[in-house]
Amino acid sequence: MKQIWIYTTILIALLSSCNEAIKNEENKVVNEIDSIVTKVDSILPAADTTTVVNAKVNPVGTNTVMLVQDQPDLIGFWVGYFKKKNTEGSYKKDIYADEGLYWNRENKINISIDQIADGKVKGHSVVAGNNRPFEGTIKEDETSFAFELSEPGDDKYDGKFSFTIKKDDSKLEGTWKAYKKIDIQEREYKLKKSVFTYNLDQKLDYGQPFGDWENVKTTKLKDKEMIEYYGEFLKEYATATQLIYEVNASNTLLKKKDVENLKKGDLLIIRNTIYARHGYSFKNRPLRVFFDAQEWYIPVHNEIINELTDIEKQNIELLLRYEKNAKEYYDRFGRG
Repeated sequence: MKQIWIYTTILIALLSSCNEAIKNEENKVVNEIDSIVTKVDSILPAADTTTVVNAKVNPVGTNTVMLVQDQPDLIGFWVGYFKKKNTEGSYKKDIYADEGLYWNRENKINISIDQIADGKVKGHSVVAGNNRPFEGTIKEDETSFAFELSEPGDDKYDGKFSFTIKKDDSKLEGTWKAYKKIDIQEREYKLKKSVFTYNLDQKLDYGQPFGDWENVKTTKLKDKEMIEYYGEFLKEYATATQLIYEVNASNTLLKKKDVENLKKGDLLIIRNTIYARHGYSFKNRPLRVFFDAQEWYIPVHNEIINELTDIEKQNIELLLRYEKNAKEYYDRFGRG
């Protein structure tokens, strides 16, 4: 039976919510860190969260390849998409939302190798707002390094990482398998060596829309020749406008006139872009999928309050005040 997957060439990596968790993924749409309103007397210095362990590493976003040759080169961040393992029928777990828009339930993951000594490895992973430690072993041969790493097991979504990093390369490739039975039991990933650097001037990439989709119903239609999936939104959702690419709440102290006419989706994205610049790992699914699609974005922390500057804290307070009462803006999918 021919299987037809419905794609869109313009709207990519969009999302919907579902009732099944994905490695500690939360479905509830919430405003991330919406209680940060504390002001300080002076601007805080930008946090030094860069992981640099040898001369070969380069800032993320450059075209310079960071080659691995020996064990010290392995230390640091390895970043990419945490995908469901491609097995027969795995496409059925994709979430479809209106006229061919779908999310294949992949999340950006950061596997951080923190320490290697005497064949033992310690580190942690950051994905979907979840920061989990792991430890295990490393084996080296003439061509590659092989890792077997286990999470503690005291969380429902813990599991085991198995991956390989080839010498004279800058990629990490492997699998993850959950200890317990969960909706997506196995994941696969191909990650690249990356370095996180806070950049208050970082702008959003164009072309990635935001959809605040909380409820969706997917319908499966089939006949003798094909299977098709269609999504239907169960309620309207607020989205963002072009202004999210123009307003920077990290490098400019905003005033009332800058935000009073912004739509709710704009305020939400502008505020959360502050957190994304600091490498905040989003639990909120709509926000996570939106920022995962930004090439510069690396999930590094699930706690960044102490790293916010005074300008950012004041802007968060202002944005939240207007966000609570802002007018919704609906796109064509919201029929508004």
